[in-house]
Amino acid sequence: MKIGIVTDSTCDLGSDLLEKHGIEMIPLIINFSEEEVYRDTLDITNQDFFARLVQVEKLPTTSQPSIGWFVDKYKEMAERYDAIISIHLAESLSGTCQSARMAANQVEDIRIEVIDSASASMGIGFQVLLARQLIDEGREFEEIVKRIKEVQNNIKIFFTVNDLSYLEKGGRIGKASAFLGSILNFYPILNISEKNGEILPVEKIRGKKKIVKRMLELAKEEIGDLEELTLGFLHGSDLEYFDLFRTDLMDYVEEKQISYSEKSNWISSVIGCHTGPTVYGVVLFKGVKLDL
Repeated sequence: MKIGIVTDSTCDLGSDLLEKHGIEMIPLIINFSEEEVYRDTLDITNQDFFARLVQVEKLPTTSQPSIGWFVDKYKEMAERYDAIISIHLAESLSGTCQSARMAANQVEDIRIEVIDSASASMGIGFQVLLARQLIDEGREFEEIVKRIKEVQNNIKIFFTVNDLSYLEKGGRIGKASAFLGSILNFYPILNISEKNGEILPVEKIRGKKKIVKRMLELAKEEIGDLEELTLGFLHGSDLEYFDLFRTDLMDYVEEKQISYSEKSNWISSVIGCHTGPTVYGVVLFKGVKLDL
């Protein structure tokens, strides 16, 4: 059986990895206004998006891909594949999975499994790359789907922002909203739940350098005595504290002599709409070393 893979633009793998591994991508939509609409990663680069974001008074909105885009992609792939695995942004954050499922019901003569990643960013991307690896190993369709759902519990994401205004206006942070307030110089550490992709509060820390230190401690606790690990580092346009965090965590991984793979990338513009340009964080795929 020949199996194809589809994901969406919030996977944060970059065009290089998507092309390398033969993975199809459907973009989400960014709306600065009725006249200024972009397909994420296709019509606007991450750099240009964040440069535009800090210029506008009203935050852009985001929307899921149309059902028609998925239908067209699935039909085109049906000519080349016997089955499709479609892995997307957590349903708690977006209607992308819903669009994909509705489209799958309209496409005949090919098996399509739509998987809610229960994650975001490279938390999606790492599941996609594992699916690619399992396909290349010749695993059965059902086994691949089961394995992807099982490993979602192995993905841990921590992130923070140095400017709370975007999170406050973005409206996608659920229970973490209790962490946002006007207390001077306090910043949140947030986690994306591996159960359903909900954004959850972890801690509120005073001072940007202390945030770096505490994020390192949390990451080290998750890494523990792992022998294998995949790390994804994510950032917006403000790199000062991101660089400190990434350097210190990679030094720790090297010292522990863990067998690892690592990728650093811009965070998706769709996610950046809600976090702002100061966002940075890490995705830990525990116990798995992916081919990056």
